[in-house]
Amino acid sequence: MFAGLLATTVLLAACGEEEAKEEEVKVEQAEETAEETTEETTETEAASEATTEVAVQEEITAYQDIKAELEKMKEDQEVNWETVSTLYTDHLQAKINEVDGELAQGIEAFIEAGKSGDVDPNVARQQVDKLTQSYFYKKQKDLQKGTLALMEEGKMEEANSSFEEIKVLASEVFIPTATKRDEYYELTGENSMVENINNGLAVQEEALAAENAEDFAVYLQITDKSIYKSYYLASKSYGEKIGAGIEEGASLEELTEKQAEAYGFLQAIKGSLSGADEEAVTKLNDLFSLTQKADEIDAEEVESLFVQAMKAKSSGYYENTIKVLEEGNLVEAKVDAMEGNMFLSMLAVDLTKANGEEATTALLEKGEAFFEAVASENVEEAKKLKEEIVTEISNL
Repeated sequence: MFAGLLATTVLLAACGEEEAKEEEVKVEQAEETAEETTEETTETEAASEATTEVAVQEEITAYQDIKAELEKMKEDQEVNWETVSTLYTDHLQAKINEVDGELAQGIEAFIEAGKSGDVDPNVARQQVDKLTQSYFYKKQKDLQKGTLALMEEGKMEEANSSFEEIKVLASEVFIPTATKRDEYYELTGENSMVENINNGLAVQEEALAAENAEDFAVYLQITDKSIYKSYYLASKSYGEKIGAGIEEGASLEELTEKQAEAYGFLQAIKGSLSGADEEAVTKLNDLFSLTQKADEIDAEEVESLFVQAMKAKSSGYYENTIKVLEEGNLVEAKVDAMEGNMFLSMLAVDLTKANGEEATTALLEKGEAFFEAVASENVEEAKKLKEEIVTEISNL
């Protein structure tokens, strides 16, 4: 377009200086308009990229601001519940409702209860914090499924953007939670949840770069279930802390705050755990809800219910692996085998307590051998190892 206008200017120069000047002005105006259009386009593209990059960051920042406001009460400072409510309404409410309306209702109820004073402020604080963390876990699961679907459709640019959101969530929400659980249960090296989350993300990213959706589907289980494990052990640990607190004569307020934390973390995984043993998980949910007095909770019962639910979850995946492998669905078999192993690792704390570290390590290695047998489509070897693993789990 510019070349044509310039050519016209040259041709019209012979017709007189005035006409030439007029054309020069037109050219300049056209160039300015084009430059403005280019700048606007660049700004639009940059804004679009920024939106992709910060979509989840806006939610995380709002959560962190809410948490910072609520934690003022730890220093005996006044909490502005209106600020908490505004941050939640403006940045989180719609997003959480999209993922889980029940979680949204819970958060809103405890913001109002904290504002009115109907609930102990520390209990309200813990519920708002932990229920929001449960939302982030569920959002991560949706992002994982979405990323995989985009890969399968060949939409790699969008898949990469989606995966970046998962990485930001891991860095700013999941790793800090997993770090606390690693420290509490003294988990290091290959048992560390932080290490497994980072390893999972690394191999997922490799599969993403190679545009290998099948490997991505298997590896996402390492990331997802390591985060799941941190929420599971978080809820379980607060059950243990309640038991210890009761023995030490802690106040009902202190125990109720721990109960609120156990309840909040459980909400992230309640649906999944219920699919294997609904009765055990319903009982856990009832024990941790505020309708149950915290000083009447039996810590041994809590531990038993968690083990019961996790045994059912792990065994179910091992059984289903053999079923789909025999049907010839290798990808699904590998995914189920990996999930079975990840749930087995969640029982490692209890297995070590019951059978010792050496026996637990041997069982986890048997799980790895099971995955290798499945991946090589060695059905008979996989069946043999499955029987041995499930039998040991059932004896816990």
